[in-house]
Amino acid sequence: MRATSAATKPNRQQPEQSPKTTRTEVRRTSSNRQQSGKKRLRLWAALMIVLFVWAGYTLFQQSSVIADKAARLESSQAVKVKSETALNEVKAEITRLKDPEYISQLARKEYNMFKPEEIPIRVSGEGGGE
Repeated sequence: MRATSAATKPNRQQPEQSPKTTRTEVRRTSSNRQQSGKKRLRLWAALMIVLFVWAGYTLFQQSSVIADKAARLESSQAVKVKSETALNEVKAEITRLKDPEYISQLARKEYNMFKPEEIPIRVSGEGGGE
């Protein structure tokens, strides 16, 4: 039985050596972890750079589109203001044309029409009274 116990003792010494080998393996894995951590950090940094470049490009593109649309809006607002003033002038002309006095003034000026009891006075020459 002692022989078996002696045989078991060297086996006990082998596990003591195996932690030494595992310690070196642990050191290797920790350096691998550091390297993989650096790789992850580089990958994350590259991804962030790509995302920031894409966001900057999109921002620049959208700002140029907004500037173009703002210029078109400004020009169409100027056209709107002009058309509104023209519309207001036409509306004012319509309200004046509803007045019989204004119609008679236009008939006298533009069409040389007079009432039957009026005597027209025609002035010849450029200056009027010469």
